[in-house]
Amino acid sequence: MKIATDLLPCLKDAVMELLTIEIATQEDKDLLLALLPRFNARVVIQTQSPKPKSPFIQIAEEIAAKGGITSISDPSEWQREIRSWDRFLDGREE
Repeated sequence: MKIATDLLPCLKDAVMELLTIEIATQEDKDLLLALLPRFNARVVIQTQSPKPKSPFIQIAEEIAAKGGITSISDPSEWQREIRSWDRFLDGREE
């Protein structure tokens, strides 16, 4: 089938653009993907954003980035000391 380019001037000088779009829900993503053919568009690369880190992980990473906990000179000794404070459960011995 031959297409007369003078009838389709918009295709003759078409410029493709690449957009990055963040979508919050699966329903919105499905709707957008269904609309792509209507706009003569396609998915080039599809990636997923990493899940947000928990507040604990964020704080631990901030502490590590600042050099860690400098008040503990020997972590192994600190751990032994902390564990020495543990209580034994009733009916159990060392």
